[in-house]
Amino acid sequence: MFMYEKKLQYPVKVATPNAKLAQVIITQFGGPDGELGASMRYLSQRFAMPYGELKGLLTDIGTEELSHIEMVCTLVYQLTRNLSVEEIKRQGFDKYFVDHTTGIYPVAASGEPWTAATIQSTGDVIADLSEDLAAEQKARKTYDNILRLSDDPDVNDVIKFLRAREVVHYQRFGEGLRFVTDKLDSKNYYACNPGFDKNCGC
Repeated sequence: MFMYEKKLQYPVKVATPNAKLAQVIITQFGGPDGELGASMRYLSQRFAMPYGELKGLLTDIGTEELSHIEMVCTLVYQLTRNLSVEEIKRQGFDKYFVDHTTGIYPVAASGEPWTAATIQSTGDVIADLSEDLAAEQKARKTYDNILRLSDDPDVNDVIKFLRAREVVHYQRFGEGLRFVTDKLDSKNYYACNPGFDKNCGC
């Protein structure tokens, strides 16, 4: 069960609306390396995780990613609030606006809607944790790119916080992968898998 605290993990207070910037940031909601995919990936992988410590890690990080969705969506909302139709046209927000007005919808910066095809849950401990490590680096890279495109200090403050959390998650998944490989190396896991290789001397 999750306990919900009715405040953002980190405050979001954007003074100047900017729909053009919102179109970039929304990719961290519904893009291929965004927070929605991260939360779904980790909260799905935890069910097949055989180690309690790592099941807890996936739950912790997956839950935190849900809070990051709140922050990203708050940024997008604040960047698009109270815009006139002229501003929407001038800032190139018209294609999004015609389908969603200024509602928050999970899409990539390219306009592609979110899909579960961007995530994986294999039930294989090493495969899943390796994907999780890559996912955190891709999210960090996306935040780096947003910072390259943004000159709004209110936005950048939040993005830097989110970027820092991706680095921490990467480190924690690295610890998790080392924990698993130490256990599996003792069974000669890489030479053969005792789960199905019955005659390989494991």
